[in-house]
Amino acid sequence: MFDVIVPIYRISEEFLLRALDSIKAQTFQEYEVYVCDGTPIQHQDYDANAVVKSYGFNYLRQDPSYTLVGGARNQAVSVGSNLYLAFLDGDDYWYDGYLLEMKNAIEESISKVAIWSVALDCEYPIISQMTGKKSIMKGIYGYWEDQSFLDSNPDYAYYWFFGHPPTPTGTIIQREAFEAVGGYDESMGMAEDTELILRIVGDPRSIPTSQRRQYIPLPLIGGFHYIGEENTCSLGTQSGVSSGRSQDDINAFFISNSDYFTKIHPRPARKDLPFGTSELFIETLKGVMRDRIMNI
Repeated sequence: MFDVIVPIYRISEEFLLRALDSIKAQTFQEYEVYVCDGTPIQHQDYDANAVVKSYGFNYLRQDPSYTLVGGARNQAVSVGSNLYLAFLDGDDYWYDGYLLEMKNAIEESISKVAIWSVALDCEYPIISQMTGKKSIMKGIYGYWEDQSFLDSNPDYAYYWFFGHPPTPTGTIIQREAFEAVGGYDESMGMAEDTELILRIVGDPRSIPTSQRRQYIPLPLIGGFHYIGEENTCSLGTQSGVSSGRSQDDINAFFISNSDYFTKIHPRPARKDLPFGTSELFIETLKGVMRDRIMNI
């Protein structure tokens, strides 16, 4: 049923073992696992191939023709054949019932639904601008309790993702829909996951309803997402904001990546939204995204 896609790039062995253990622990076992490793030879601190194969999973070396973390996922997807793609970043992990819950949601969905997601527990470091002191913030990423807006306006899922993009680790995508849009944009070092989903659901301003796909966010917490500085998919060396870059380079990357994203997916104006759209939803479209991470 599922192809589990795990990109790794200078992921610590501890994180990788944790991710693979969480796959093995799933209460639903109909899956095939593909771990795609883009770690340069000089930075291989352990034998990831041996680790992955000890679980009975498939290990792939990332081909140079596939770039960045989006390319690692694309390569792994190209090798598999199952109908649904379950993405798990190598520094994250799932809770035991995740795949079973997703299987049940898929079986209960209409044919036009192509994406299912859950929220994730998360940790991410913050640095005080006053003192420079680092601390860890904990919260819930991507949780949305009230789905009534999407239920009554299914064609507006495209707008939803500007303020509520799920992480790959909490997302299942139908293979046919993934392949129809060409997979991840490998030129993007950040937000490539959100950009892919926007292409799948389709822009209501330009794409007919018959050609758009629907999305279901489940009010569940399905795993753990770590947003760290090193040895992670989120801010690790493979992304555009790796810790090895200068602050000026990182700032330039953010601007360039944001400009590229906005050119492809212009943010909607109020006139584009259906009547009755809440002010909170409109705020999230501006990039505020206050409900993406709820602090505990």
